[in-house]
Amino acid sequence: MLKSSGHSDTKRFESLGYPVRADETRSAAVCRNVSGEERVVIAARGYLLIVDPDNGSCRQLPFPDLCREYPFAAMSTRSGLLCTGAGTCLYVLDPFKAEYIARLEAPPGEEHAGFAFAEDERGSVYATTYPGSYLLSLDAAMQKCRVVTRLDSVRTYAMTLAAGRDGWIYAGLGTSSPAVAAVHVGSGEVKTITVTGNKVPGSAQVHQGQDGRVYARIPNSSQPSADAAENWYSIEDGHERPIPEASVSPSLYRGEGYRKLHQDLSNGRRLLSWELSEMRISIQHSDGTRSEIPLQHEGNAAELSPIFAGPDGNLYGTSNHPLHLYRYEPDRRRTMNYGSDMIQKGGGGNIAAYASQGSKIIGAAYAGGLIHVMDTSRDWEGIRQPASRETDMVSPSLRNPRLIYADNRVHRPRCAVSLNDGIHVLYGGFPGYGAVGGGLGIVNVDEESVTMLGHEQVIPEQSTVSLAVLPEGIVIGGTSIETPGGGHSSSKEAVLYAWDWASRSVTGSWVPIAGAREISGLCPGHGGDVYGITSDSILFRFDVKQGKVVSRHDLSSWGSVVRNGMMASSRDGKPIVIGLLSRSLFMITAGFDDPVRVAALPVPATCGLARIGNDIYYAAGAELWRFHWEEGASRHE
Repeated sequence: MLKSSGHSDTKRFESLGYPVRADETRSAAVCRNVSGEERVVIAARGYLLIVDPDNGSCRQLPFPDLCREYPFAAMSTRSGLLCTGAGTCLYVLDPFKAEYIARLEAPPGEEHAGFAFAEDERGSVYATTYPGSYLLSLDAAMQKCRVVTRLDSVRTYAMTLAAGRDGWIYAGLGTSSPAVAAVHVGSGEVKTITVTGNKVPGSAQVHQGQDGRVYARIPNSSQPSADAAENWYSIEDGHERPIPEASVSPSLYRGEGYRKLHQDLSNGRRLLSWELSEMRISIQHSDGTRSEIPLQHEGNAAELSPIFAGPDGNLYGTSNHPLHLYRYEPDRRRTMNYGSDMIQKGGGGNIAAYASQGSKIIGAAYAGGLIHVMDTSRDWEGIRQPASRETDMVSPSLRNPRLIYADNRVHRPRCAVSLNDGIHVLYGGFPGYGAVGGGLGIVNVDEESVTMLGHEQVIPEQSTVSLAVLPEGIVIGGTSIETPGGGHSSSKEAVLYAWDWASRSVTGSWVPIAGAREISGLCPGHGGDVYGITSDSILFRFDVKQGKVVSRHDLSSWGSVVRNGMMASSRDGKPIVIGLLSRSLFMITAGFDDPVRVAALPVPATCGLARIGNDIYYAAGAELWRFHWEEGASRHE
């Protein structure tokens, strides 16, 4: 039976507010009606912002069902409507009347609607979904949405879409391998277009050019050294024809990924930026002059990512979507938000894992496996000496924090740990889109250099998502068989492994919990044991020397696992493990088996975990929380 300390008093909990209030621009479009009037519509989490580029007025419209999900794409129709999607819903907006005219549901089982949009010559609108990769047809007037076909049963990402003048709809697919799906609307015929040698992860991209034709770029792994022009195709009547890149007509979209703009302003005007986090739109006019329109809207508080207790006694973290670096200073009881420019190439990502050596914090960031060095003994520098917005570069000797490395083999970092030598940090996580098995990165903090080991050198086809270092220096890693980027793993269950620093090799591996898909957290215990927790909230103690599980407890009644939810600490002079679940804070005295629930949380936690003095910090969505835990507060603990 699980034990509780008996504390239900919430007075020891304190909300420290919302460190970051900022929204990320997910996509945008210029809508033009038959009278030639224009509106810029920006899609964000929970709302659309309508901007009149002529008079600067702004109108914010929440999604009609108060959906708080992120949009992935937006498109303006020939009649001036705006199409977008968020969560499982698709929305059609009349930006000139500032009202929604349709709300449509994706098929059951789909997680996201509106990954991409296209409009054909007849004015019919199409959209894609995730993860089923369905092609949908939208009828706003009839308030109907029907499934045209399933584009692919393996490739789950259909992130680009184009309608040809030939009666075909084309979708760029990934990420397990790149392909183009071609659908003939009249007959229902579906074709899959691939290139010989497409055996590596990747995505194909399609677009309708300004000349009305459809173009595709399909990566060709059989020619890794070939020029990118080798990968471009013109597609018509369901057939591809290789063409040089110089012959490709520009897309009606600008931007990449989820941050695209559909169409542009008329009369020679061009949108240069449309960033909600910067609170302005920038327009370049036909004569080369520029103007700015302030964005008037009520922004959201940004969700927080895992936090870290720095060597200077302050708390560090970032928001995600967009990434803002912030610092909470306990002595001054104040939060400093350093904005979006402090972290190089932060964009819509987040710093997901931290470790430190000396005064330097190593932060591993999504997206792209970016490694940042933050020296807490120096002032933050960089945003006052930018070279240009395009390069996002500052003199390396001045910038702090500083980007030192990027590697897609840990595209989504999940863990980091400091080694006992006082010099190195290890980090791990999931690989990029379509890939299987994440790498293990080794950071030399003194030299600010990184060595990456592929998953083949650690646990093949699995990703390291938790790390711990035992007192004698043995590194223990926990893996996940999940593939959040759309890959397909043949692994059946997560493993625990021992890694030797001297030989840079795995010396042993075990399956501590049969059938577990992920070992989400690890923490050193007493002597040669380690505590771990699975993604199903199964807590276990593992004796590394004997290679066996000593005890296990199902903590699911206390909540679900959160990122960075375990840490080593001490209490009343004894080593302990502190754990955080979505509804509970718990502890274990190192060397013992039974967890004790210290407190039920007043609001659900989403990530953790740091301790500074007698205070434990965690995040609940966009809100930072503190729990005050006096030494010897209860004889039951």
